[in-house]
Amino acid sequence: MEDNFATYRKFIFKDDSLDLIEILKEHKIDFILSDNSSRLDSTFGNDDNTKQFALKIERANFKKVEELEEDLISKSLDNVNKDYYLFEFSDEELIEIVLKSEEWNKFDYLLAQKILKERGKEVNLDLIKAINKRRIDDLKTEEASPKWLIYIGYLFSVLGGFIGIFIGLYLMNYKKTLPNGETIYGFGTEDRKSGKNVFICSIMGIIFWLIVRILLNR
Repeated sequence: MEDNFATYRKFIFKDDSLDLIEILKEHKIDFILSDNSSRLDSTFGNDDNTKQFALKIERANFKKVEELEEDLISKSLDNVNKDYYLFEFSDEELIEIVLKSEEWNKFDYLLAQKILKERGKEVNLDLIKAINKRRIDDLKTEEASPKWLIYIGYLFSVLGGFIGIFIGLYLMNYKKTLPNGETIYGFGTEDRKSGKNVFICSIMGIIFWLIVRILLNR
């Protein structure tokens, strides 16, 4: 069942997700709230910045939830205090928020449009949709080949370290979720093959060094 779910929004504080969760419950939309709090909390003194909650919904519901969320936020835009930081942004900075909506929260995205409209710089919605579609196509581009990570993976595989196994698995399985809910592999086919080789070599390296240790201790 969870295979059909993808991360729709991330939150540092659990309470920040409650309004959106209420919308999902009201419209009977299934969701999963995952607690991805860092295991390093104790190391960093339970710093809130190490905590993160991921709200996951079915990919088919991304567009519907986005529309519901925008409708909820739009009702509160008229009550925003003028000392909110976006009011100090230039027109160019606000336009960048609109054009790169996946990098900003929904509230700032909608407020940026409202401020631009009040300044007489309303952005054409059809143009925004076209640009967002183009950005999704750009985001589908495979990430730069992590050659340095592959080399480190092979190094640890020779040394017989478990780190090589984790690097191999990461290269093989790393995926990213696009703003439309689509999930794709982050690295290209050749890089994933290299990850598989690192994984196999690491296992063989561990077995080799275990045998050597056993023989030396006889």
